Amino acid sequence: MTIEAVEYLKSIKSVRETTSQVFNYAVSNGGGFHFDLDLDQMPRVADFLCDIVKRDYGSDYASIPPHGRWQHLNHGHSGRVEDLITQWRGAGVEEVEIARKLVDLLVFSVLVDAGAGNTWKFTVPGSSTTVGRSEGLAVASYYLFVEGSLSSDRDDPYKVTGKALSTFGAEMFSRGFQVSDANPLAGAAGRVALIQRLGAALLARPDIFGSEARPGALVDYLYAKSAVISDSADAATPTIDLQDVWDALMQGLTSIWPAGRTVVNGEPLGDAWRLDTKATASAGCAPAGVPPDIVTFHKLTQWLCYSLLVPLERYGYKFRISNKSLQTGLPEYRNGGLFYDFGVLKLKSDALKRGLAFSAQLHDTGHNASDTIPIFEPHEGAIVEWRCLTVGLLDNLLPLVNEKLKFELELPQLIEAGSWKAGREIAAQLRPSTGGPPIELYSDGTVF
Repeated sequence: MTIEAVEYLKSIKSVRETTSQVFNYAVSNGGGFHFDLDLDQMPRVADFLCDIVKRDYGSDYASIPPHGRWQHLNHGHSGRVEDLITQWRGAGVEEVEIARKLVDLLVFSVLVDAGAGNTWKFTVPGSSTTVGRSEGLAVASYYLFVEGSLSSDRDDPYKVTGKALSTFGAEMFSRGFQVSDANPLAGAAGRVALIQRLGAALLARPDIFGSEARPGALVDYLYAKSAVISDSADAATPTIDLQDVWDALMQGLTSIWPAGRTVVNGEPLGDAWRLDTKATASAGCAPAGVPPDIVTFHKLTQWLCYSLLVPLERYGYKFRISNKSLQTGLPEYRNGGLFYDFGVLKLKSDALKRGLAFSAQLHDTGHNASDTIPIFEPHEGAIVEWRCLTVGLLDNLLPLVNEKLKFELELPQLIEAGSWKAGREIAAQLRPSTGGPPIELYSDGTVF
């Protein structure tokens, strides 16, 4: 495979291009190899989502923030992150360092944000409040950050450093995330290994992450690459392209992905997978040498990009970032579950049998598995196709919602106020005992 082909598969544009081939194939054939597709159910999805948006925002749609980890860090306390910023400013921390600290916190928090399972809960320190799933992981990561567990700087606990992460062990993880036999967290060992690999990756790239090996050094790296555009006689704005952010994350963090993922030319691609449906779909505009069966998602890198936009645009240098529309909807179980629960997607009978058989196997070996919810491993065609179709359906859903609201939401706003939340709420209605998704992932703690 050529260098050009490798770079394409690591690019942000490859996500929409490779997954759309699968989506278009499913539209033309009433489904893919693993799912049936019924677009006639999409208006029901749009109605449900619009009701949630109106409930939570009234008609003030412009106030909907872009989807990002910041809101999860504030779960249960609307100003948790803002209070930290006020504290830093009161202590005389310079504005650029505040941006670095926010990037430190957000990068760590995003990278521990794989599915937590249906039972794990985090108890907020000093209270009896418990919170699970993605929000619980976020709040737990916040407390690890503020207590200094992620910093090797004795004079400044509010940092994330490669030195601290590379020695972050299972005991510290269990304490920080309150993991126990009575409170199991899916993929805990995988998360510990991922944190340690993040530390090693930060230490290995001082050109990106600086002498302290901090995620926050991205702020300075991007500033050095920016073009400064004068907005007025007394103001100038450093401008970067989303691709600049993307390239820094892909170059700096590729080594954190576990073995067993798709590898080309000896280089791991991260969240990229082989799919039989893709091999059958019409060829896209990929460069020569790209295998016809590979689809890319790069979900955690996209989640990082979404989450870093606020600190990069509003703090420190206050970058102007172009081409943000390159990002896609996030192919994870809340968005995908929304479409499945409304009947837009339905597992084909053979795929359903495989998923239920695996669930029964796990249940027989002592895992907390349901006999009615199919379970698959991340590499299986049912999961990969589900994720491809989720990306396409989110693009399909956006104009339907905007037409109903009579307002032009952007895709990150649709996910924040609508699809992510709607997926969670319909799951709670249909499966009140767990609130879990209609299809489970046998997670290693590193995939959505």
